[in-house]
Amino acid sequence: MYYHHIYKPKFSIMKKAALVILAMLSLTLINCKTKSKATASNDKPNKTVADDGTKIQCRLVVSFWSVASGIDGPKYDEIEAFIKNHAKKPAYEVIPMGREGEKDICLSLKEMNKDEIKTFIDDLNKMAKTSDRVRVTENQERIKRP
Repeated sequence: MYYHHIYKPKFSIMKKAALVILAMLSLTLINCKTKSKATASNDKPNKTVADDGTKIQCRLVVSFWSVASGIDGPKYDEIEAFIKNHAKKPAYEVIPMGREGEKDICLSLKEMNKDEIKTFIDDLNKMAKTSDRVRVTENQERIKRP
C-alpha cells in the first residue's frame, strides 16, 4: 500500500514557524518606526506646530465641535450675535477646524478690563452650558490656517 500519498503536508512545521517568526518581526519593526515618528514629532510638546499657519494666542476660545452630526448651528449663531452686539465690540477670529463645520472663535479681549472680562466669560459659559457641543476655554493657542 502507498500510504505516503494519502497525507502530504504542504508546509512543514519548520516552515510554519519561520513564517510566524517573520511576521512577528515585521510587525515589531513597523510598530517601532511608528513610535519613533511619534516621539520625534512630540519633541517639543509645548509648541503648536502648523504647516503654514500662524499661531494666535487667544485669551478666550469658544469651540464648536461635532460628533458626526455637525456643530450646534443655532448656538453658534446665538454666541456670535452676543459677541458682535456686545457693548465693547471685542475683536474675534473664527478658525475653521474640521469637515463637519467645527470651528473655534478666538478672542483676545483686549478691549475689556478684568471685571468686564469676568462677566463676559461668565455669560458665554452660561450660553455654552446649554449645548453638549460647545466648550469655552481660556488662554489657548490656536493656528490660523492660510
